[in-house]
Amino acid sequence: MVQAGIDETPTIGSRIWTWYGQDEYRKIILVGELGPALEFLALDAGPQREEIGCCAECNLWSDHLDYLAHFVQRFPAHLAPNLHSRLQSLLSACEALSPQAYGMTLEDNGFEHPQWAPLRLDAREALELLGWPEVREHMAELTEECRAALKKWPD
Repeated sequence: MVQAGIDETPTIGSRIWTWYGQDEYRKIILVGELGPALEFLALDAGPQREEIGCCAECNLWSDHLDYLAHFVQRFPAHLAPNLHSRLQSLLSACEALSPQAYGMTLEDNGFEHPQWAPLRLDAREALELLGWPEVREHMAELTEECRAALKKWPD
């Protein structure tokens, strides 16, 4: 019996090995890039500051948010509708961050700005919806294997 309100849709994490067997490398690469980006967004302010360095405005997009945007734009929404809509909202919230939320000085950590708190929560929830804990330990190596396969056997 299915309880009302419980989503029975399999996580993306549970589909990774199926896609790998079907040579669906691009999907796997998008997931492999999204997971670390969400992990960064889920971090507390201190570790975020350490990881991003001195220029949040520059590094945040190129090191993390571009991967979120690529996933939202390129991953088929029908494969994970709940996750996809959640990630679209997260991306929109990141795009709407105020200049103060990006502010990094020697004294100030912009990641401590109150706008970051709901983004952290959304990122943590998205990691669970993604099924990231199930596949995390294999994804870096698997993503590189998929990139190599695409170079070897281009479409």
